[in-house]
Amino acid sequence: MTTRQFTISELADLGVPPSHPSDLEYSDTLLVDHAVTTLKYTAMRRCVFRAEDDGRTYAVEYEAEIDMGDFEVGSGRPDNHGWHGDTVEATAVEEKPVIVKRWEPVHGQPAATGQPRTGPIESLTALWEATGATPEEAREAAARWIVDHAGEAADLRDEYLFGGDDQ
Repeated sequence: MTTRQFTISELADLGVPPSHPSDLEYSDTLLVDHAVTTLKYTAMRRCVFRAEDDGRTYAVEYEAEIDMGDFEVGSGRPDNHGWHGDTVEATAVEEKPVIVKRWEPVHGQPAATGQPRTGPIESLTALWEATGATPEEAREAAARWIVDHAGEAADLRDEYLFGGDDQ
């Protein structure tokens, strides 16, 4: 894992962390800022940004104020965004599509148990198209993935059908 040390001043010059969500809309440097977890009086957030000097993308976590409404819990502002010391360690990151399994509502007739609604090429093509690839690029990437990972997929299928961890 590649990391880099930034001074708090260097991060401030880059606009990290953003002072308002709309800062991301008008910045070429700030790419993403999202919640990681909620602490007792603050929120832990993660900001992804591009360093202008090396062109790489990095992520840092920081603490942010939570709007507690009418509850009195103190100032709610973490000292120095929860960063201790003069530097903050940032992790080099890159954007990658991630496939996750989740439960979705059934539209129309449900498929038979254990049977895919579409073939593997169509399913993977739809995933790559969702990341912004053209239909031709998506279909090529799907086919290439199937060829590259056929052995792994067969092993997973056998494990799923014939024992192993709960699915």
